Amino acid sequence: MVIPAETFFIFLAGAVLLNITPGPDMAFTLASSIKGGVRSGVAAAFGIGCGALVWAVATAAGLAALLSTSHHILTIIRIAGGCYLVYLAVQTYRHRRESVDANGARDALAAFRAGFATNLLNPKVGLFYIAFLPVFTNAAMGPVWAQVLFLGAIFSVSGALVLIGVAAVAGRLRDQMASSVALRARIRTASALAFGGLGLHLIFARNP
Repeated sequence: MVIPAETFFIFLAGAVLLNITPGPDMAFTLASSIKGGVRSGVAAAFGIGCGALVWAVATAAGLAALLSTSHHILTIIRIAGGCYLVYLAVQTYRHRRESVDANGARDALAAFRAGFATNLLNPKVGLFYIAFLPVFTNAAMGPVWAQVLFLGAIFSVSGALVLIGVAAVAGRLRDQMASSVALRARIRTASALAFGGLGLHLIFARNP
């Protein structure tokens, strides 16, 4: 399995952009950092990353099972996923100026558990993986499920690294995100454009 370098770097740029978008994961990491210190924030980030990684494995396994039943299922997944990404783009833009509040965890173990459980029990994470990851796969490059697993792992790790960075500068970043409506709006607008562009790409793309 070899993913072209250009495709991979586009994916990585999109992943980082989407991971820095203010949302529940970032809010929980910030709140945990403020409440329990950097250690709790880092633990929350690891928990969120592990929960996302489980979703990546589940998405790859489920996609493999679906593809074994029909050659047309990938087309259905791409179109449905594209529609979902466009929906996320609209919602992200509509709420671009809103703040996201969360109750943090003071203890590092509690922060890890809460971050893991919150991510693992959120079906929207699975829907997002199904919508986002297939955009960057190519059946000619090897099994689609293996590509999804690889990209999902990269997305999960990059997201955890972003949140660890957030935890490291929690106080300053929390104040900025809380006080600067313009900053939130710019980040979310950029993410909405990314969601929308990827969604339209899925809808109109053809399977190789």
